[in-house]
Amino acid sequence: MAVRMMELFHGSLDALRYEPTAKRIRVCRSGELVADTQDAVLVWEPRRIVPSYAVPITAISAHLVPAGAESGDDDTDRPGRDHALLDPSVPFGNHTCAGTEFDVIAGEDTAGAGAFRPDDPDLADYVVLDFDSFEWREEEEPITSHPRDPFKRIDVLASSRTVRVEFEGTLLAESSRPKLLFETMLPVRFYLPRDDVAVRLQHSDTVTYCAYKGRASYFSVPDGPRDIAWTYHDPLHDGELVRDRICFFDERVDVTVDGVRRDRPSTPWS
Repeated sequence: MAVRMMELFHGSLDALRYEPTAKRIRVCRSGELVADTQDAVLVWEPRRIVPSYAVPITAISAHLVPAGAESGDDDTDRPGRDHALLDPSVPFGNHTCAGTEFDVIAGEDTAGAGAFRPDDPDLADYVVLDFDSFEWREEEEPITSHPRDPFKRIDVLASSRTVRVEFEGTLLAESSRPKLLFETMLPVRFYLPRDDVAVRLQHSDTVTYCAYKGRASYFSVPDGPRDIAWTYHDPLHDGELVRDRICFFDERVDVTVDGVRRDRPSTPWS
């Protein structure tokens, strides 16, 4: 019997997973070099849906200090511990496998940043670094949000489907020239020309980062829903085809495509 690829991916979510990378990885904190290596690996702790980088302990030029706490499956008092899936909003310190926590002390920065060595023989010589606490480069390119997953990609395709977006019966946008963005394990997103948005949008202070598309700016509808849509003013190369287009949260609005109402997807943004 054939196996659906998505079932293979989801079937391994409860396992500690890793994958070597051929990229040169450089890590800095407060202007100080922490690690420079061509032997990094990507690590997914159990139930984590995005990877973190682990670097060889021997590649770390900063001070690695034991945090004095063991972490593992018996640690039940941390927020997010009971989530079925751990998305990037769940802090790095919520570890879902046994291991040892460290503080990384770089230069005059005495606050330290998180590191974790899983209790696993394949990763015994590595420490996973808290992505948000460091500045990262893959080769010469800075990266944001989290490491790019080699088993995930985005495709942007021009379409002639008619997309209609409503909120509680009010038309927000309608377009027959959308760009459809397909991203592994996420619902299709409809990026619409600004001219096809039917309501006035108000810029929000909310900003998020995507490892594949870059910095997203958000919009609210005056006297209506907040942070209901977003755009990429200066996207990374993978998102160039949706530059300055508007995308609405399918989870929070009603989307009709070619006359057929779509179910609202269930995601971390629902």
